[in-house]
Amino acid sequence: MVENEETTSRHSLGTYFSFGTYNILWTIPTATMGLFMFFYYDIVVGLKPWDITLVVFINTIWAGLNDPLIGWLTDRNFKWTRKWGRRFPWIVIGFIPQSISLIMIFSAPNLPKDALGDVINPLPVMLWLLLSLFVFDLFITLVEIHVSILRADKFRTEKERRKYAGFFSSFDMVAQVLGMMLPPLFLVFGDRSLGSYIVMAGIIAIIMIIFGVLFIHGAQEDKIIIDRYYSKEYERLHILKGVVTAIKQRSFITLYAAYIAFLSATSIMTAMVVYLTEFILHGSDMIIFLALFLGGALISIPVWLKILKKMKNSRKLYLYGSFLLCGLIVPLTFFQGDIDLMIIMFLVGFGTGSVWSIGMPVLYSNVQDDFVVRNEKNQKGMLVGTWAVISLLTAFIDEVLISTVFGLVGFNAAIPDYWNNELAIRLLLGIIPMLVLLTGTLIFWKFYPLTQEKVLENKAKLLELGF
Repeated sequence: MVENEETTSRHSLGTYFSFGTYNILWTIPTATMGLFMFFYYDIVVGLKPWDITLVVFINTIWAGLNDPLIGWLTDRNFKWTRKWGRRFPWIVIGFIPQSISLIMIFSAPNLPKDALGDVINPLPVMLWLLLSLFVFDLFITLVEIHVSILRADKFRTEKERRKYAGFFSSFDMVAQVLGMMLPPLFLVFGDRSLGSYIVMAGIIAIIMIIFGVLFIHGAQEDKIIIDRYYSKEYERLHILKGVVTAIKQRSFITLYAAYIAFLSATSIMTAMVVYLTEFILHGSDMIIFLALFLGGALISIPVWLKILKKMKNSRKLYLYGSFLLCGLIVPLTFFQGDIDLMIIMFLVGFGTGSVWSIGMPVLYSNVQDDFVVRNEKNQKGMLVGTWAVISLLTAFIDEVLISTVFGLVGFNAAIPDYWNNELAIRLLLGIIPMLVLLTGTLIFWKFYPLTQEKVLENKAKLLELGF
């Protein structure tokens, strides 16, 4: 009933398109970092895996405090809110520094190394990486918090969210293509010069700024959205209470756990593609494998969205897609040659499309609605700020798993054609990501409470509250 109250969206196709371009701005740097950051600091710069893990751990702890605070400080009405909106100004302020800070990450100092290729004094490099991650996280969090809230506020009905999901997923795939396939064009494997990575990061930053400008139109808040910020007076949640409330919300913490598992699994696989090309395939073009993975995902998006339109149950379809993806990932450990690896990569991409197209644009927006209804306060900054830590938790889990497997198996980059190297890479390509994803999928299946009936009930309550 609630879903049909707005049969036609007030937003133009251009607004959907423009808002979708944000995925380029967010996904390109995260894809580039997921593919190259660990390899860059491990193999090129010379940090040991556990040094990288320690830095990521410190950054994750900092973000756990910083990100909810950013949400709490900025999720309120300011003098400019009536004219410019509550979200739009912060997005405009943050997206250019976010883009430039990527260059910092790939501009590590070149310090003397020992015979094994490890930095003799790792502390300066560790501090550089930590500072770079602090700056990058500050601005990407500032932008992401307000985009995530605006997404749920702008696209309110299930019909709008399903429509936007098509743009979200398509642009996300384009961003993955750019983030994974452009950097290798500027890097020659075997040539481990630091300068080439700076050039690569600079080009990616320029692309981010261009798409950030294209995003400005879609990010603007109209009068209907702005009026909601003034529709009801309420006492603001204290930051600690807000964070605790978010963590105690079953729908939020369940989706949080499931999505961390999904992102961790895909990030580990992505990071291993560079190692796969360097240590196993010896010269095969990684772009081909990435293109097949992303092609499979892109082709699958309209299929999954068509199924969702008929099924009208995002929870159930997300669950089906996650279990399917678990099964498709396992063969990555056991591929024998280029041809079967190409087929497997395409199928994994197809399965990934289900989670990609439903998780953020539909389920996450529904969780935000649930938060507002439960608290009767249009104050989602702390929830979204808590969610923003997800990328850093994902990175930390990735680094721990990669470092642990490398250590236990005996990975040694200084020894070419070493069987232990291949074993570690194969495990991290298939079996280990599958186990991570399966854990998150089982948690989602057991505990996620938002049935389709509850989703529509929440939408009706939002109308009553004037939000």
